[in-house]
Amino acid sequence: MSALRLTQCFVLVALLLRATCVLALDPHKAFRHYVIDRWTTQSGLPQTSALAITQDRDGYLWVGTQGGLARFDGMRFTAYTPEDTPGLPGIWIRALLTDRAGRLWVGTYKGLALRERDGFTPIPTADPAMPTLDVYALAQAPDGRLLAATSEGVFRIDPQRRRLVAMEGSPRPASSLLVRRDGVWVGTLGAVVRMADGRRARLPLPAAAQNTVVSQLADAQGKVWAGTAQGFFSLQADGWKRFDALPVLARAPVLSMRADSDGNLWIGTNPGLARLRDAKLVEFVPETHPRSVPQVVSIYEDRERNLWLGTQPDGLARVWNGWTRRYSTSDGLHNAVVWSLARGPDGRLWVGTNDGLTLFENGRFRLVVPGSDLPHPHAYNLLAERDRVWIGTRRGLVVLDHGRLVAPPEFAPMATAQINGIVRDGAGALWITTTEGLFRWQDGHLQRYAQEQGLRDPRVRVIAFLRDGRRLIGTQSGLFELRDGHARQIGLDAGLVPELDVTSILELHDGRIVIGTLDQHISVFAGGRWHRYGAPDGIPANSAYYMTEDPQHTLWIAGIRGVSRVPTAALPTGAGEPRLPLPGEIVLSERSAPHAGQPGLCCNGAGMSKGLRDPDGVLWLPSRDGVVALDTHAIVKNPLPPPVVVERVRTQQDWHVPRPGETLALPAAARDLGFEFTVLSFQDPHSNQLRYRLLGYDEYWQRVQDSSQRSVNYTNLPPGRYAFEVMGANNAGVWSRKPAILRFTIAPKFHETRLFQMLAVALLAVLLYAIYRRQQWLHVRQRDRLEHEVHDRTQQLHSANARLEGASLSDPLTGLHNRRYLANQLPADLSYYDREQQRLGDYERALVLAMIDLDSFKQVNLRHGRRNGDRVLQQVAHLLRSIVREGDYLVRWSGEQFLLVCRPMAAGEANRIGERLRAAIAGFPFDIGDAEPVRLTCSIGLAEYPLHRDSRQLLGWEQIAELADCALYRARRRGRDSWVALLPTERTDLATLIDEARRDLDAMLAAGRLQLLLSAAHAPEPLS
Repeated sequence: MSALRLTQCFVLVALLLRATCVLALDPHKAFRHYVIDRWTTQSGLPQTSALAITQDRDGYLWVGTQGGLARFDGMRFTAYTPEDTPGLPGIWIRALLTDRAGRLWVGTYKGLALRERDGFTPIPTADPAMPTLDVYALAQAPDGRLLAATSEGVFRIDPQRRRLVAMEGSPRPASSLLVRRDGVWVGTLGAVVRMADGRRARLPLPAAAQNTVVSQLADAQGKVWAGTAQGFFSLQADGWKRFDALPVLARAPVLSMRADSDGNLWIGTNPGLARLRDAKLVEFVPETHPRSVPQVVSIYEDRERNLWLGTQPDGLARVWNGWTRRYSTSDGLHNAVVWSLARGPDGRLWVGTNDGLTLFENGRFRLVVPGSDLPHPHAYNLLAERDRVWIGTRRGLVVLDHGRLVAPPEFAPMATAQINGIVRDGAGALWITTTEGLFRWQDGHLQRYAQEQGLRDPRVRVIAFLRDGRRLIGTQSGLFELRDGHARQIGLDAGLVPELDVTSILELHDGRIVIGTLDQHISVFAGGRWHRYGAPDGIPANSAYYMTEDPQHTLWIAGIRGVSRVPTAALPTGAGEPRLPLPGEIVLSERSAPHAGQPGLCCNGAGMSKGLRDPDGVLWLPSRDGVVALDTHAIVKNPLPPPVVVERVRTQQDWHVPRPGETLALPAAARDLGFEFTVLSFQDPHSNQLRYRLLGYDEYWQRVQDSSQRSVNYTNLPPGRYAFEVMGANNAGVWSRKPAILRFTIAPKFHETRLFQMLAVALLAVLLYAIYRRQQWLHVRQRDRLEHEVHDRTQQLHSANARLEGASLSDPLTGLHNRRYLANQLPADLSYYDREQQRLGDYERALVLAMIDLDSFKQVNLRHGRRNGDRVLQQVAHLLRSIVREGDYLVRWSGEQFLLVCRPMAAGEANRIGERLRAAIAGFPFDIGDAEPVRLTCSIGLAEYPLHRDSRQLLGWEQIAELADCALYRARRRGRDSWVALLPTERTDLATLIDEARRDLDAMLAAGRLQLLLSAAHAPEPLS
């Protein structure tokens, strides 16, 4: 462990050891200075009259009223009335008692009831004929006997039989009880009766009080005290003696009496609250006092030694010691808002308020200078010197000199400035910090330091004179050092944040410097560097208006959020130290928060004279409600770990209150649960802390952010075993020793049981197998489908290819085959025919090629249009297709030319085919939509394949087609509408046939190398 950490631990232990004795209520402290909180019907109390108070074994506070019983946890009242709690006999609760077994007994005006975990049970009398009892008081004797003082006398409570048994010889009525070792003391009409060992002794009140009832009894400060409607008495050797130390109390009706653990006897009366110590009156708080608790009818001290006061008209009040005293309007302060404090050399305290200057002495305030006499009503800053008081206002500076208010003319330059500080240095110069610069006044000369002297921001709040002679200036824009008449900003190169609004400067005992800033941080200069600390670093968030270091080297910081402290040993001392969280702690706070210390208003202002520490260690601080005196030696934090309770759990819209150690078995449907819980510490309930976790669900503790929110909900919890745990801390951060635990189980639904899981596993296995089988079937089906699709697609592709091939081998206009088809198909057919001729030896058959050309077809296009020309071509194709044989090839050769290839036939058939074709076209009426059809003729060229037996290997069909084309040319030249056939002769040279026919057909005919056949309409051409 580091030396710094050890130092911090040592300092914390020292702070704790300062207060070894926890006082309930400091007897030397006036009642008005205690911390008092109040609860009324607006807070949830059933009725304003808190007639009885007790604390049960769990730590709850119970309050009996005229409107029913209330249980209080510091934040919430839970009310019980006969209407909603049948076991409660009456609504008017007169007495409450928690016995040593932890049972709560409730005395009402209609009888007695016992509250246990299961609720309330009425306790009847053993004698059924006994009238209804009005229970006034309850007590438990040292031997454990439980007693009740009632309208019919004293009754012993039999807890086993749960009956009230009358005590023989007890007085009627029995109005009060006091149990001592020497017997049971009973208050009755005009006397007190002591019963012991079967004997009874009557101790009558003085004659003047014989007609009054003893309603209160107390054993305190070595005496027995009796309270009546005509005052209270103490038992002396010669009988009861009236207490008449204060005339107003001599015959005042006594409403309550109680001795606290510090020896104070508290007596509630009609005119006010009295406190006795050593049998003497030490304080009386009249009900007219602003901080009084009027008409106290019940008094109780709880385990944390808080004093509870139940009143007749104003509900419930809790009083605890605290460590401050507050002096305000009840002490003569004419205006509660205080801005500044200054103690003079004579020890008197000067107070600057919202409306002038006040002097505090002998516990009272006295107005010295009213606000109307000042340049501005706010006495914002003070400096008290011998025979004079310097008063800084929000509009200039004045001085109270020997009781006379003076405004020196040399201070005119400050007439419009707010005076933030007034201090005198060791050389006797007066320094004034203002919103318009820093001023120095000496020997009648006033000097101003502002922008010209280096103060970038003239709004100066504080000035500090260090022991080494340096002068530091805190402005609203940073820290400056004044040297040789010039101000220089410092710290920016050593860790200070730019534009800091510096509100206070303090030099510690060892030379370290601490500055407070308006942004709720402090900065410490140590080891040549500034170290900045805020709330995340352990310093409570606060704007430090005043800082001081006490002899124990504790740094006290006062600001608008309250007062905090931190050991100076925990602050950094060098630049290279590890940065550890500071053990800062709040001791006075304006707001409730964890570790918030004592609640209370503090502190006011921003500048100098915003606080002082006296030799007794008391901090005097200005506030919006007077002057606060905080005793630094009296701070005693609450050391008691608070009890925590899990109050109930909500399941399916029903609430269940658990028994101690019980494990709730919840049904399977209970998946949304709500828990209510509480922590029972009453010193400052708003500063308590809570955390919870659900074991089996939560991994970490969950903190309750709002201390008033004491419930939590869980939804959709799975089945299983759980433990809901709650821990709480009091206002000092002391946590409960162990958590409150509620154990429960949630049954599983059928689908969450092991059987279901096994069935589910089996079903899943079957399902997986079925899925596997189905997947296999689907794969087979998918494969078959894909194969079928592939087959279909293949067929479609073949068909498409066939269509595509057909489209490529056909003429789109006529639908006839084209040259490509003929080139693809005819060679195979010719080869077949050649093989058949060789096989059969039949060389007398030949294929005939007829080249057909429509005569003068261009005239058709010119006269009737291309569209009608196309119709004629289509009709020609249809006509030719109708007259050719099956197996013949009909091809559109070119625009108006067609080629017919006739399958093998007998030689010499060419002329017959030519004539038939010519006649068919010449005799056909071609319809083009006109009245008269179109008449056409054609020219036809014919050739045979093969030309003779040995020519099969020499000429192909393409050469034969050219020979037919030559014949066609000859037919057109002969006058059209005719056919011409070219046939070879014995003199035909097949090798040169086609070339010679192209070059000079006439010469070949004349030489007899070709034979020419003509249609019948033409005479044979002469040979030439």
